[in-house]
Amino acid sequence: MLGLTSTLNYRYTAPTTMEQQIQQPETTAFSQQTSYQQPLKAKNSGAKWLIIFILLLVLGGAGIYFFSKSANEPIATPTPSFGVVPIDTPPATSTPLSTPVAIDRDEVTIEILNGTGITGEAKLLSDRLEKLGYSEITAANADTTDNTATTVTFSKDLPQAIQDEIKKELESFYKEVNVKTSTTQKSDVVIITGLRSGQTSKATSSATPKATSSATPKPSTSPIPSGPASITN
Repeated sequence: MLGLTSTLNYRYTAPTTMEQQIQQPETTAFSQQTSYQQPLKAKNSGAKWLIIFILLLVLGGAGIYFFSKSANEPIATPTPSFGVVPIDTPPATSTPLSTPVAIDRDEVTIEILNGTGITGEAKLLSDRLEKLGYSEITAANADTTDNTATTVTFSKDLPQAIQDEIKKELESFYKEVNVKTSTTQKSDVVIITGLRSGQTSKATSSATPKATSSATPKPSTSPIPSGPASITN
């Protein structure tokens, strides 16, 4: 029995040993495969970290480049608007040059009235206007002779160029010039002269009172009484 048991135990354990023998190559192969994969994983892990390191270097260099570039560029300061609404400016149009108007001085009628009472004032102004080219000029005395300011009255239809020329001449000659316009006067220009620059008004002569003679009273005679004379002792 013992021997059988031993044999049975041997036979029973023998397959176990054979199984171990059969499984041992698989274990060895697995261990060899595991030992082969460990270096491969280590290589892959090292390559991964190398790639990550290179990417970090590239990103860091790019960041440093853009930062230095932006630091060198001037910072644009925004301009405050204050809510101003832009106004459309119309395009500039060129103004045509005005053609000078021809002045026909020979047809302008001028009437000069001496308003100061000083002899020769109307003739003096008439000579000055004739030098400018005016020929239709008449001279006379004004109703008043105490005018200090010169008054010129232009006809409403008289060209502006003639008005400006005569007005300029009067202002260069007289102290004060007053300008008027009229629609009823017959002459184109009527001038009442005043005092010239630096001129004083005409002195008025006062009448000398005549001496009046007073009558000298004559002496009166007293009457002599009539009757007999009395004799005194």
